[in-house]
Amino acid sequence: MNTPAPAATISIRALGPSLGLLVGAILIATAAIAWTFQQAQQTAVQHQQVQARQSETRARLARVNEDERDIREKIVRYQEIVQRGLTKPERRLHWVETLKSIKESRRLLGLNYEIAPQRPLDPKQVTSGGYEFLVSTMKLDLPLLHEEDLFGLLTDLSAQVNTLLSVKSCQIEHTDSGTQAGANLKAACEIDWIKLQEKR
Repeated sequence: MNTPAPAATISIRALGPSLGLLVGAILIATAAIAWTFQQAQQTAVQHQQVQARQSETRARLARVNEDERDIREKIVRYQEIVQRGLTKPERRLHWVETLKSIKESRRLLGLNYEIAPQRPLDPKQVTSGGYEFLVSTMKLDLPLLHEEDLFGLLTDLSAQVNTLLSVKSCQIEHTDSGTQAGANLKAACEIDWIKLQEKR
């Protein structure tokens, strides 16, 4: 009669070193995963910081380019103002002579005007660069055969004087027959003569 083989038994003590290695491996793997996750987070934060710095740099560069464009445009506008003679002192005698010349060339029926003393365009305006805008307001009254006479006068005046003209108001009314020979209308205007001059 055969006797059964003794059952195999596993000793915990015998497994001790293996279990220790397993636990150690698990701990190392966990630590590695945690370190990898931490590094990934740091990398993401650093990437965001780099992108933020790049965005800020691009924004600053855009502002610099915009400021440069503004400066160039202002220089061009100022050069145009200088070329048109808008920075020279006002020449009232020339204005008066020009008005008389236009009246004769366009055969206007009459021309009455009054030019007020020069004053700052806007006393509250803060100016820089040592220059300021000055204005002289002219009241203009004239009889008209038709409206084109007034438009022609303003066009010629703007083209012949080294001054920026700004029409503040213009009223055209029909006249009573006999008010002035041939006049069907009368105009009353206020026009600003604007100059840019160095502050004194």
